[in-house]
Amino acid sequence: MKRAVVRLIGFLVALTAHTGPGFALEVSRSVEIQTSSAAVWALVGDFCAIEKWHSMVESCTLSNDDSDEVRAVATRSLVAAGNLGTIVEVETSRNEKTMTYSYAYVRGPLPVKAYNATIAVHPNGSGSIVTWTSTFDAAGMTDAEAKADIEGVYEQGLAGIAKEASR
Repeated sequence: MKRAVVRLIGFLVALTAHTGPGFALEVSRSVEIQTSSAAVWALVGDFCAIEKWHSMVESCTLSNDDSDEVRAVATRSLVAAGNLGTIVEVETSRNEKTMTYSYAYVRGPLPVKAYNATIAVHPNGSGSIVTWTSTFDAAGMTDAEAKADIEGVYEQGLAGIAKEASR
């Protein structure tokens, strides 16, 4: 009896570890592009360049909060297509050498909270691979719906990068 209770408790702990609050969802999408990584980074590396390659972004406005004594903090305001509203995100890290930047979602119409993402460009022979990854919690939708929503955003954005890079 005691063993059965211990097993049941172990099972319930394992179950809630994967379904309980605070379990971050993850999305990662990549695209191979037959353009050099330097050229692709020149396209996507600017924090506000998303307006050039993502069809869901009508415009991007960049502001810098220089209250941080170490460096100015870049904040972008994205006007989403289809009157969905404005998305505000803050750049949390940048590495020009490794061609990556990370950012956090502050507010807007996305079905997420605690959202942190990274865009990276990696050399791949004479071409490159662009990878977009994130962790987040669903907000206002089921986990599956929120994950599908973000996957769609990434797939559309990566297709836009590939299209722009091939010009």
